[in-house]
Amino acid sequence: MPTFCRFFTLRLKPLCLKVMAKVTVRTMVLTTLLLGGLSGHVSADSASNIPSNNASNIPSNDTSDDNWFGDNWQFNGFGTLSYTRTDKYKDRIPRRNMNQSGIDLEKNGFLMDSRFGLQIKGQLNDHWSVVGQIVAREQLANHLEDHIDLAFARYQASNEWQIAIGRQAFDLFFLSDHRNTAYSYDWVRPPTEFYGFMPYDSFDGVKLIRDWGDFDNAWHWDVSVGNIKAKFDLDVLTKSSDVDSTKAEPIYGSALSWQGSQWRVRANVAILKFEQELDDRDELNFLAEHIGPIWPEFRRVARDIEGNSTLRYASLGASWTSGDWKVQSEWNIIDADFITVNGQRGYVHVARRWQAWQPFVTFGFAHDNQRVDYKPPPRGAGLEFILDDVTHTVQNMRHNQHSFSLGVRWDFTPQKALKLQCDRFYFQADSGSIHGRIDLRYTKDETRSWCTASYDWVF
Repeated sequence: MPTFCRFFTLRLKPLCLKVMAKVTVRTMVLTTLLLGGLSGHVSADSASNIPSNNASNIPSNDTSDDNWFGDNWQFNGFGTLSYTRTDKYKDRIPRRNMNQSGIDLEKNGFLMDSRFGLQIKGQLNDHWSVVGQIVAREQLANHLEDHIDLAFARYQASNEWQIAIGRQAFDLFFLSDHRNTAYSYDWVRPPTEFYGFMPYDSFDGVKLIRDWGDFDNAWHWDVSVGNIKAKFDLDVLTKSSDVDSTKAEPIYGSALSWQGSQWRVRANVAILKFEQELDDRDELNFLAEHIGPIWPEFRRVARDIEGNSTLRYASLGASWTSGDWKVQSEWNIIDADFITVNGQRGYVHVARRWQAWQPFVTFGFAHDNQRVDYKPPPRGAGLEFILDDVTHTVQNMRHNQHSFSLGVRWDFTPQKALKLQCDRFYFQADSGSIHGRIDLRYTKDETRSWCTASYDWVF
């Protein structure tokens, strides 16, 4: 799971000067091994699906009059061409989510939201069907496998029950099934406070599904078991060859949703059990053995860095449409055993349609607990600087911010839309963000604004 080791590496030079001044040469060497050697490894494969049950005034692209593959096969696609001036500021770089490289985005403002996806569905017989989807986009993990979002077989046991096996959407959000299909939602990109921090959306495993009800009251329930992996970037400086990675095995998830004539409500829960991947676990344990007798709490610090951990996630979302009005909101709570995110995230979105035009406003927030409850070292031990560095670094990995977004969507022709969105972010001091600072100095409150224009289509 993500650790703060790479943050320490960036701060290694001044920290070594402190070590030389305050501890023995041997402790300095051991600390250098810890800070310079550890590396955790995450990105995310954004799983998406061709949209279904979308908001009103958004046509579905699941059918086509010209079927090249026969009556039992469907071929669809979607794309976004988008531009954000990502080099607007010298100290911060905006990102869509944590699986993107800030350095690459800063060089090319088209990379953050532009993407192109293809999907094929096949009905093999009365019970079996298959789905495959591949998406080209900017992300840290760039092998062919990393761009395959969907690759699963589904068995329809009855009108209500089905089971799917393979790579499929991991239900964490309202948009889990079509997170990359920007045409299916109002924004240029989903609110980054809520969607950007989690670098997962597809998993490899089994999903049991039940659908029941009618057009006025449609219910959906599913439960998932499998494993998940990703590459991600805790700061914005990392090259693609030097990123954090993680895997969770097993993962458990469940979603329950209800859709009526005006309302759609969805609840999700998930448990992810992570395995740490440390290159220099022996050095960390050796350092804990030598510092532990002087400062016993350091053993706990070491366990937080190297130990396996569990993340518990719960979210609730609701969408209401009435005539030309739409109001949508999602909220989650995260409880984790490790030292990064622990808190709540959410957003409220309001939109109104005037014929082909749809202006909207969105408020988003992220709030993580900033407390770091490590007991201080004994007075005179010369180790206070390590606690200060640990505390500061942990806080810089947690997110405390809010944002206001104004935008407009123009459906100028069927299955094609132009969008303009401007975001104003308010970053709290002593906390980080996926829109990270290049120098990692989160020492004061800051505000930043970016605007994006995009062209979305489906076929």
